[in-house]
Amino acid sequence: MDTGLYHAVAAMRAGEKRLESIAHNLANVSTRGYKRETSFAHALSVGRSRNPQVVAGAAPDPSQGVLETTGNPLDLALEGRGYFVVETPSGRAFARDGSFRLDNKGALVTQDGFPVAWKGGRGTLRTADETPVVDPDGRVRQGETSIGQIEIVDVDDPARLVPTADGRWSAPPGVRETPSKASVRQSSLERSNVEAMDELVALVVVQRSFENAASTLKAIEQSYRRLNQPR
Repeated sequence: MDTGLYHAVAAMRAGEKRLESIAHNLANVSTRGYKRETSFAHALSVGRSRNPQVVAGAAPDPSQGVLETTGNPLDLALEGRGYFVVETPSGRAFARDGSFRLDNKGALVTQDGFPVAWKGGRGTLRTADETPVVDPDGRVRQGETSIGQIEIVDVDDPARLVPTADGRWSAPPGVRETPSKASVRQSSLERSNVEAMDELVALVVVQRSFENAASTLKAIEQSYRRLNQPR
């Protein structure tokens, strides 16, 4: 069979995955700490015929989003590569959204109520006491009292992190946690690193590529029809 068919179908599959990533990025352009999806496609030659096959996928782009000042001392942003660790019923999850709050027991939690992980014992803040101060390394003080240090980690292969429905990531088996060099910025939040205009331009490019691949398939199909017409 004409290898042109394989190339055209492969291009359409890669374009379909890219369209999914663009749609997801545009839907999360205002989501705090969101990391845009980048799609990829690998061409492989399979079998004796060496017909090309394409494996398409997506991975998070870890580049820094813009930090904006909020004035809320419990809003924390990370500058550099790294993640806050959130303790969820499904295990440890990684987050860039640092819009935290205190529960009624003084524990630092996410907006949906999951505890933020600390190094060593979990820190407890006094809700009616002085405003907490968070150092760039994640150490928390309240007045003269040292509360503890918020856990901040990196991973050895961010491309393998799996996004979850709540805007965080989970680590599949084989992904190791590593020390992070990120700095904590108090009273700030990180915006999404999606640029809507860039995504819209990419959308137009992918649509044109998809149309070209479809035209190629149509041209090949018409060629086969002519060749198979009875003479």
